[in-house]
Amino acid sequence: MRRILITFENGESFPATLQEDKAPQTCQIVWEALPFSQTVTHSRWSGREVNFEFPSTSMPKRENQTISTSIGEIVYWRDWPLESEPDVLEVLAIYYGAEHTRSNKGDEPVNVFAQVDFTYLDLLQKVGERIWLNGSEKVTITRLKN
Repeated sequence: MRRILITFENGESFPATLQEDKAPQTCQIVWEALPFSQTVTHSRWSGREVNFEFPSTSMPKRENQTISTSIGEIVYWRDWPLESEPDVLEVLAIYYGAEHTRSNKGDEPVNVFAQVDFTYLDLLQKVGERIWLNGSEKVTITRLKN
């Protein structure tokens, strides 16, 4: 069972477990891209969500998709109707509350591929609210050694 560590620029870190049994291809593509840093911003459409561009070299297939996320879920999104185009924006998002995934076009399915450890969910909510109120900040995702 592989795990990742999500660290925000103010110092908070959250371990998360990859759901390789439910989203094996997405997990593998994310794992291969690590480590990386991006600017995280708050969602405009999906409520309690922070997200950032994902620097992928290959796009995962649709797997373990939902439009109803739970707190602590980490998801992969791209504009699925354009999935055959090579330059489609890819995004990872972390939910700090239960929400429906949507955009200005309506519901947007996402691949759920990881879960923040439950003991960190209260702190995750505080970080999400800070980003909502203050704008953006840097996030770094790394591999967590067992």
